[in-house]
Amino acid sequence: MLKPDSAALHHSEGAARLLDGWRGFSDGWLLLDMACVLALALALGAVIAYHPTARRKATSLEQLDQPKTFLMYSMVAAIAAQIVEIQPAMAFVIFGIGGLMRFRTDVGVAKDTGRVILVTVVGLCCGLKIYVVAVLATLAGFIVIHVLEQVVAGSIIVGGLDTLRIPRVALAYRAALTEVGCTVVREQAEVSKGRVIFVLRAPARIHRQKIAARLDSMPEETRGVVEFEGI
Repeated sequence: MLKPDSAALHHSEGAARLLDGWRGFSDGWLLLDMACVLALALALGAVIAYHPTARRKATSLEQLDQPKTFLMYSMVAAIAAQIVEIQPAMAFVIFGIGGLMRFRTDVGVAKDTGRVILVTVVGLCCGLKIYVVAVLATLAGFIVIHVLEQVVAGSIIVGGLDTLRIPRVALAYRAALTEVGCTVVREQAEVSKGRVIFVLRAPARIHRQKIAARLDSMPEETRGVVEFEGI
């Protein structure tokens, strides 16, 4: 049986353990600091996630929802940095959890993965309060994405063709694509499948709708079934 003084001390230690971790909510400056860290991580992550050039190319629900994944990565990175700053040993645990997250998250093609990594690093910088690096990295990333996305690459498949029509249709579609400002990099006729594949580059200002409108106006004798990939 505990002595009265020992019992009181044990009770006091138990109460301290119970309240440990909750005292921070009474520290207004700490709460403001955390709010600023998370807000800045999300704001800078949003600059990359909602880059107008990348958003303009979104053609599926998955691509439209990608920014949500980017923002979550940025916020998680900021929180992880705060945890590691307080308890460095947690870095190994977070690394393992991060690996599971990465392999269970579909972020699309390689360049989208690059944007995810960028917003994650920006979030980490915010969590570690390296604000100069966070802001400059965001600015640099924004400029790089803008420059890289000035020219887009993709392919157009013209199908539903019979063998005799393929040469004439290929010539007509090449001329139409060049007319709207596209550069045909490679042209491949697949006679057995009744189609022609055009691999091309196009300025970002040329939207898919403009290309589709021009191809839809093709004469009936040279018209095929058009599929877009990557544009």
